[in-house]
Amino acid sequence: MLKNFLDRHNSGFKIPDAHRDHVADKMLALNSARNADRLIYFFELLQYLNAINKELEPLSTRVPDKVSDTEGIRIGQVYDYIMQHYHSDIPLENVAAVSHMTPQAFCRYFKKQTGHTFVGFLNEVRINEACKKLTAADFESVSTVAYTSGFNSITNFNRVFKTVTGKSPLEYLKEYRDASGN
Repeated sequence: MLKNFLDRHNSGFKIPDAHRDHVADKMLALNSARNADRLIYFFELLQYLNAINKELEPLSTRVPDKVSDTEGIRIGQVYDYIMQHYHSDIPLENVAAVSHMTPQAFCRYFKKQTGHTFVGFLNEVRINEACKKLTAADFESVSTVAYTSGFNSITNFNRVFKTVTGKSPLEYLKEYRDASGN
């Protein structure tokens, strides 16, 4: 049963609005629990998600292609490179060199393997890291978060942030604080 649930949602899923608060409460309880209680809360969360399984919307309708071990290693090296360097400038030539390809071949390969353009993926990684920094609440300013997440201008950061999350950084932060009671 759990394996079927995980297989069905291996690309992630969106929690319907009607269940968002309940799932958020369970996740907050899980986060603050310790030892065996944490395991119990985790299973309760999984049980609840499985119960609303038919209402969950997939985040991606793309079915990932089966990849060979060699291709898995190659794309893994690219992911590792991105995660280690997202906070700085990543020229396409450098990431293409990691995969031993020309920039043009790399762009086609990356899109085929991930369903995302390289720049789109890199922006999503950077925004995800920015969200973590914003919600950790130990940042000097939004512009500091932007620059330490790999963006060269606050204007570009704000535009990309809104494109990825649907909110400005300050709206995102306010919504997070309201939801978490901080």
